[in-house]
Amino acid sequence: PAVFLDKTCIHQEDKDIMRQSIERLGAFLSHSDRMLIVYSDVFLQKLWTVYEVAAFLSLHSSDRMTVIPVICPAVFFMALLVGWVGSILVLVLNIFFHSEILVYVFTTISYCFLLRSLRRWARDREAIGNRLQNFTVRRCICECEEDRPVVYRNIAALMRGTLPDMDLTDDDEALEAFDALVRTDLPLAFSSSLGKTFMPYKYIATFFASWALPSTLDLLAGTPGGMPIRDTARWMLYYLPLALSIYPLALISTERMTSCFLHLQGWRELVWVLVGFVLLVALPTYFVVGVILAILWRMALESDIAMLLLAVIDIFLLLAAFVVFAEPCRWRRRATDDDVAANIVGSSTRAEAEARA
Repeated sequence: PAVFLDKTCIHQEDKDIMRQSIERLGAFLSHSDRMLIVYSDVFLQKLWTVYEVAAFLSLHSSDRMTVIPVICPAVFFMALLVGWVGSILVLVLNIFFHSEILVYVFTTISYCFLLRSLRRWARDREAIGNRLQNFTVRRCICECEEDRPVVYRNIAALMRGTLPDMDLTDDDEALEAFDALVRTDLPLAFSSSLGKTFMPYKYIATFFASWALPSTLDLLAGTPGGMPIRDTARWMLYYLPLALSIYPLALISTERMTSCFLHLQGWRELVWVLVGFVLLVALPTYFVVGVILAILWRMALESDIAMLLLAVIDIFLLLAAFVVFAEPCRWRRRATDDDVAANIVGSSTRAEAEARA
């Protein structure tokens, strides 16, 4: 499929061609099926990017917009690397040293980096909401100030076409309507696109599966060499829920925990993150993995009932992960004239109150 990337598809040197492309940007957006946003801190501060998003949402429903924070690929590949190296390290330590202390140390250090990334993303997500609630187009950054009047004219034309029932003959009124549209539509659209977790389930399951892959391959390689099928089956029933349900559920619990009490700083924040992680994530996960599954895993060596219970728990945990990670229906509603008018009135009231203060 064809891709329109504004930085490369709009001429950056010939000013006449650039101006013609800018004036026809709405046509590119109207003929685009989807919009992919690589989100960073400055995205909602730039005049062009906010205009492009608002224009796209005025023409399409939000389920056609995908937001990918720049932190997600870094976290994903780091977790993938750490998981693979950690799994190989576990095998080496168990074979040569029969010690799990270093494994726990390695896992703890790895999770500290993850906690830091999740805490940062929680603050970024909160900042997105605050920035959108207080948005005004006149405070946006424009790298070339000569483009600002052009963008303002495009915005005014966009609002007159989007909200024909409102009297927007004055450009200032049209810009206020655009501010209201951004404050009304974009928070819901961004929240819907970002989803419930900072990363989709398929990616989370992938890097946790990488943790279990070396051990799984080791088990499968041992079966032709004489390892009993029953042993292979109970090991697989033990590793399967770890990668596909328990660890992903622990990760989403960690994300929820790190998004609380964002006002804390310094040692208070450190205490909350560590204590919250231990009490709300680590201990429940250990109880499920180290107690329930471990007991059934040992009993499954001789008991068919224990093997059956192990399979039933696996199915239950997989269903739980499916329910938790299932994406809600994407938000499709667009702001009506009444919504925008109410937001304009609210903004004017806030501005008057600030002026009096």
